[in-house]
Amino acid sequence: MSVDLAAAPPVGPAWTGALRAVAARLLRPDDGGAPAAVAVQGPGGTGKSLLLAELAAGFRAAGLPVADVASAAAEQAEVAVLVDDGQRLTPDACRQLRELVRSRRARVVLAYRPWPHPPELTALVGDLGADRQLVVLGHLAPDEVRRWAVAELGPDATDELVSFVVRQTGGLPTLVDHLLRALAGRTGRPVVPGEVVDRVHADLAALADDERALLHALAAGAPLDAEVLTDVLDVPPREVAGLVAAARAGGLLLGTGAVVPVVRDALLAATPADVTRSTRRRLVGSLLDRGEDALPVARALAADRVRDPRAAALLHEQGAVALGERPELAAELLAEAAVCGAPARSLAAERATAAALVGDLDGALLEADRVLDDDTAPGRAAAAAVAAAVLVRRGMLAHGADLYRLAGPRRAGSTALALVGLGRAEEAAAVLAASGGSAPTLLSGSERLMAEGVLQSVRPGASGTEVAAALAALTRAATLLEPVGRTALLLDTPAALAALLALHTGELAAAEQVLDRALAADVGGPPCRPRHLLLRAWTAMLHGAMPAARQWAARAQRESPGGLEPRDELYLRALEVGLARRDSDEAGLAATWESARQALLRHPIDLFTLLPLGELLVAAQRLADGDRLDPHLAEARALLHRLGEPPVWAAALHWSGVQAAILADQPAALAPHATALVAAARTSHYAATVAAAGRCWLRLLAGEVDAAAAVAAAHGLAAVGLAWDGSRLAGQAAVRAVEARDRTDLLHCARALAAGDDAAPAPAAPAPAGTPAPGRTGISQREREVAELVVAGLTYREIGSRLYISAKTVEHHVSRMRHRLGAGTRSELLARLRAELADGG
Repeated sequence: MSVDLAAAPPVGPAWTGALRAVAARLLRPDDGGAPAAVAVQGPGGTGKSLLLAELAAGFRAAGLPVADVASAAAEQAEVAVLVDDGQRLTPDACRQLRELVRSRRARVVLAYRPWPHPPELTALVGDLGADRQLVVLGHLAPDEVRRWAVAELGPDATDELVSFVVRQTGGLPTLVDHLLRALAGRTGRPVVPGEVVDRVHADLAALADDERALLHALAAGAPLDAEVLTDVLDVPPREVAGLVAAARAGGLLLGTGAVVPVVRDALLAATPADVTRSTRRRLVGSLLDRGEDALPVARALAADRVRDPRAAALLHEQGAVALGERPELAAELLAEAAVCGAPARSLAAERATAAALVGDLDGALLEADRVLDDDTAPGRAAAAAVAAAVLVRRGMLAHGADLYRLAGPRRAGSTALALVGLGRAEEAAAVLAASGGSAPTLLSGSERLMAEGVLQSVRPGASGTEVAAALAALTRAATLLEPVGRTALLLDTPAALAALLALHTGELAAAEQVLDRALAADVGGPPCRPRHLLLRAWTAMLHGAMPAARQWAARAQRESPGGLEPRDELYLRALEVGLARRDSDEAGLAATWESARQALLRHPIDLFTLLPLGELLVAAQRLADGDRLDPHLAEARALLHRLGEPPVWAAALHWSGVQAAILADQPAALAPHATALVAAARTSHYAATVAAAGRCWLRLLAGEVDAAAAVAAAHGLAAVGLAWDGSRLAGQAAVRAVEARDRTDLLHCARALAAGDDAAPAPAAPAPAGTPAPGRTGISQREREVAELVVAGLTYREIGSRLYISAKTVEHHVSRMRHRLGAGTRSELLARLRAELADGG
């Protein structure tokens, strides 16, 4: 007969909607005939009983009696016989049911678990006949759980909630049902409600002791491996196989062999902690004896703060391996090894390395200090190298050089680099020579290339070709390091040194390229990212892209939530000073000056800090505070003197001295710097360029204006990355020019270079509603003249002198233009004035 389930009353939760569809498919197949017998197989909790309830309701609604095995045997009419938990049938019950099946007068539905499967049940399933229908139930797929959740909870079935239910239940229908019902109406981050935990505890309590012990071992981290479980449970292998089959049949294991998470958590919470610790100790030993992965169990022991020698040794070993690829993981594993009882001194060097690589520099120094005072301590050389790298970042280059010596000949490259940074080039060369030419690792090879490149660049008579070779060596060192760059702990990165050398020679494109590659490869990890970002900001500032420079600097600060190290702090503060000066932001310059000077006090001068020192020198003169920089300048002069005045490193500082003298209107103070630049010009294109600009400035200060020479000098400065300085030179020449044509040419040059500085600006913030658009303001001819001189970098006093008006009148004109253009800051005013002047031709 065909049974119509439409009139059957709904049974159970929303999931029975799917079970009802199965029942309908079983009883009303496409061919119009119904199977005489149905076998339903599935683990516990997968819905077998619910399906039987649906079928029973359908049969009764169709007028077909539903009877048990014993009653059906006495009936003469057609009946439906529904049997649950078929694996528990007695031999007599199986015999009676087989007779009913053979009689063909009963519709039989037999539900059973996949284990145990006694012979009588096997024979019974075989007797159901070739036309029987087999239904296999199991854990639900995520999309099935989603449909159920939507039916049960409606719009409250968020992606987060559905993922949580799938993760906790493994798709076991009975647990999905309990959890969805318990979560109905709750808000916030989903958690397993207490009533669900209580239900799981009750189900676990109903299990036999040996079944619960198996599940506990699996929950504690045991793999589904008969040999391991035999050791841990201390039972014969045959019993283990039966226990595993029972666990699977109960639905409490996932396909991977892991315990369903909500069951696992409840089981571990209900088991005494000492029992779980004992199980995990036995498990670690068993896994290690078989050469299998015991790390997760060892980590679980560490989480429980259990001291275990074998777990400690494993965590130490795996932490050391992770140092080369995943320093964050290495730091965790080594800390866990200490918790499990590994001697602190045996871990110190590796923990120091891991801490430094993840940016915990204080922790790195503390760990390294554990072994530095012990000549026999394991890892002492490695700890010395870690401490050296950290101290260099904090401005202690001399101490770093001593520690690198302690690290041994493999770190000779860093030892030499530290020495040359202190101005001890001959000693650095001797260190490299004594270490031999071998560089057995990528790290030591890169260090050696770095030292050789910087040594070549500081040679007093280094030609342009030699400097180019030095830059190439540093760039090769950066490329060499990229495969292991994430875990390279160095005095400085080759990318940073290559960028510094490029900035000192005006090769801004080369600096950008090498820094971008280093950032993409994350060379040096978290400790080095601020260094690369700040040098990238410095490059943008020299290009004239001030908004981009600020964005790079802001990113560097975000990458250092604990604060910048002294070296990076010095670069950041000097960068802020430089940006304020280029924006003619007097208030901003004064505000940033003191923090920059404090940063300079915390970081002694070395070869690699001459760039920020030069920027601060100009700012100090502009603020009439130059005397406070005298001790630092004396250190820099002594350093350069020890190195024989290497042109490539000295030229930028001398150019800053030229600018400071110009600001002070002191030609006599400018002369020594100009003389040094002229001497360096024989071998350095950068020095020759700024020397020519220096000579032009000297003539301007003396009242001599050669417009063509000034334009050429300004464009020369722009070609070596000093476009802002070139614009200012042309503007000052325009102030002093007598001929109208010369003034026009010089102002055009100043304006072009200033506009060119913003060729690659960062995206600007939108102007406030109602702000006049640049180019449509109708400024007067006099305001245009003032604007041209403001853009050229002249002060109010200088503009007033040139236009024969008072400085107060100039200020009045600027105030009116600021209001008309809607500029809130001086940098916005300059940008909009440039646009206005460009629109006006």
